[in-house]
Amino acid sequence: MLSDSERRTMRDLEADLLSDAAFARAVLPAARSLQALGGPIVVGIAADGSSRAALEWATAEAAAQQCPLHLVHAFRPPLALDPLCGVPVASGVAADRTAAREVLDRALDRVRLLAPGLTVCAQGVQGPPATVLLRESRDARLLVLGARPPRRPGTLPRLRPGALRLRLTTAARCPVAVVHRSPEVLHVGPHPSVVVGVDGTACSDAAVRFAFATAQRRGLPVTAVHAWTADCPADLEAVTSPLVTSEEAARRLVGATLDRWTARFPTVPVITEVVRRDAAGALIAGSAEAALVVVGCRGLGRVRAALFGSVSQAVLEGAAGAVAVVRHDRAGSG
Repeated sequence: MLSDSERRTMRDLEADLLSDAAFARAVLPAARSLQALGGPIVVGIAADGSSRAALEWATAEAAAQQCPLHLVHAFRPPLALDPLCGVPVASGVAADRTAAREVLDRALDRVRLLAPGLTVCAQGVQGPPATVLLRESRDARLLVLGARPPRRPGTLPRLRPGALRLRLTTAARCPVAVVHRSPEVLHVGPHPSVVVGVDGTACSDAAVRFAFATAQRRGLPVTAVHAWTADCPADLEAVTSPLVTSEEAARRLVGATLDRWTARFPTVPVITEVVRRDAAGALIAGSAEAALVVVGCRGLGRVRAALFGSVSQAVLEGAAGAVAVVRHDRAGSG
């Protein structure tokens, strides 16, 4: 992994090169694709054990992609008041570094047990988890997170449930996977598949590409889910298209979206589900027996997503197993 000084040097060099607009337009798309292909899978390691399922899932995914695995544990030392000036200062940094090393050593032992030949490194970084993991996502092909642990009986609910995951899935520079359950206890059906939401938009197209690439690596089919609703009234007399017309239009949209990807991934079987219901509900229903659910993300940001709703965030909260969130402008290698 690069040191901070090496990162700064590379950023300065990149800024100089990209100052030429013509050069940037010609080179930047290819450079980003190559960076994603060569990057590691990064998994955030929590001290409370909530990232165990994410660690196991990320290990299996790194082995399948034959790429390095990078374990990152972010820690913040407790603050204490300076007795002379009363200003909060960090205390116990050495003890926190020791605790971080212990957390990472346990995670490393687990990875080496599951995948002895995998290239893996671990790093304890002082700082807020969101800031640390966002920085790591710049060089990663995939960021893997654990779901928040269930609330213990007798404790108060969180004021901002999933705030860290919301920030990372909307701002990370690579696709983000959130793993809810360990592969050891995930009871998938007899014919698991990679489930992906399809709606004909650019963010959906990026998710479909990611789903096909993942399915090909794992030898699984893709289940393409498109949710549709009845047309809104076109005038005051409440004239709408017949339901059969709306459904047929939905099927044509799915077919047009999938044609390009079935041509690129001819060995991947495809199952199409066109259902009349809300998109988030359809994907959550299909997640119970899925190997992975893939959703696109419009990148609304935390405030707009909270105000207007987000299918990806609803699926993250309600789906079982693992969910990958893919932004069309940061799709990575898939």
